[in-house]
Amino acid sequence: MKLAIKTKTLTLGLCLGLLSPLAIADSFKASEVEALRKQGKAQQAYELALKYRDELEGDTTYDYYYGLAAIDAGKVSEGLIALERVVLVSPENFLARLELARAYFLLKEDTRARQEFETVLAAKPPETVVNNVNDFIRIIRLREAEYKSSGSAYIEVALGHDSNINSAPADATFFSPLFGTLSLSGGSLEESDDFFNVNVGGKLSHPFEPGKQLFMGVDVSARYYSTDEEFETETWNAYAGVKWRDGENSFGITGLVQEFELADEDNRNLVSLSGDWTHHVNRQTDWKTQLQIAQIRYPSQSVRSSTLYILGTGVTHQYGMKWSPTISGNFYVGFEDAQAETEAARAAAQRDFFGVRAALQVLPSKNVSVTASLSAEKNHYQGENILTGKTRNEMLFQASVAGRYLVDDNWSLGAGLYYTRNDSNTVLNDYDRTRAQVSARYTF
Repeated sequence: MKLAIKTKTLTLGLCLGLLSPLAIADSFKASEVEALRKQGKAQQAYELALKYRDELEGDTTYDYYYGLAAIDAGKVSEGLIALERVVLVSPENFLARLELARAYFLLKEDTRARQEFETVLAAKPPETVVNNVNDFIRIIRLREAEYKSSGSAYIEVALGHDSNINSAPADATFFSPLFGTLSLSGGSLEESDDFFNVNVGGKLSHPFEPGKQLFMGVDVSARYYSTDEEFETETWNAYAGVKWRDGENSFGITGLVQEFELADEDNRNLVSLSGDWTHHVNRQTDWKTQLQIAQIRYPSQSVRSSTLYILGTGVTHQYGMKWSPTISGNFYVGFEDAQAETEAARAAAQRDFFGVRAALQVLPSKNVSVTASLSAEKNHYQGENILTGKTRNEMLFQASVAGRYLVDDNWSLGAGLYYTRNDSNTVLNDYDRTRAQVSARYTF
């Protein structure tokens, strides 16, 4: 069940019989703050109250109006702290206690919210107040009933064309200091083909406390080409983790096991652990930081096996305007450490890198989304390749534009165009790749 409640619900009808009028400090324009709140200008009310925080923090009148403005502006944890100060000094201030309960409710700290609501009810407030409080307690009960396991699944099929299915160079010849001029042939050269893709997956989640949940899932992807079976792939992912929220911050820890097959043979295995922290700056802006550590093993090419470390951070912001544009940008740095201590392993797998990515999503209608993205990554390898006589230095550029149309609650249709350019100082790793596809997805 999806619950929605306006943040100002409690303020209707709560003033009667609960609190004697508050004195208003001359230097603090409490009436102006309250007027802005009632006009729906929550951010302006918050910014006005914030100007006086250093001077008046701790004054119960200031803390009350500042707390309300902060909550309505999306700074719920900040407002909660201010209202806690009011209730600590004036336990009989039931109006402040009600707003404190509302803050706990919005943060899904339902146990504390219920306690504060019941304390107010015990004081036998007016009927209007009782009705409002009972509405909140009823929602808390419904929300508590939702703490049970749930699941979802999907299947997606796609048709498309790939200009370079093996990410290989177009140039057939290059000079090797060791062997002289060499020519590439067969599967070492760029090949294009049409493909058919199938993705299936499912996820289970178990909320065990308000704002906290365990989850696990499996995703499987297979790609088949119309003429070249040598590069057909299968990817198996199994993951599990925990997510929780604490005030304006969300956290997650995820473990992942992945197996990648090429032409029905085990090509790469990966085991990773990642942690992420998202700070909800306000209702429209999130700042996320993520750390990942992974062990990568190539059963038939042990020289490429490595340990990977990535740290990234970025911001997402949604604008409250037509088409609801959402922009995001992130920056990351990483290091890949070859497991074998040989020059060949350092040339193939040991690198340091950093990258940036920017994306824009718009919603032209309630059923249509369009997303565009650009990214760039700089890679510097640590060992000299014996065949080319060079240490790899590369710039990887990627661009994409994709759209999706929601037919109904279960079906959606998609289309996308994806471009990759790997600009390398070695011919063997210098390539372009373009992929176009259309897809259909069904969600259970």
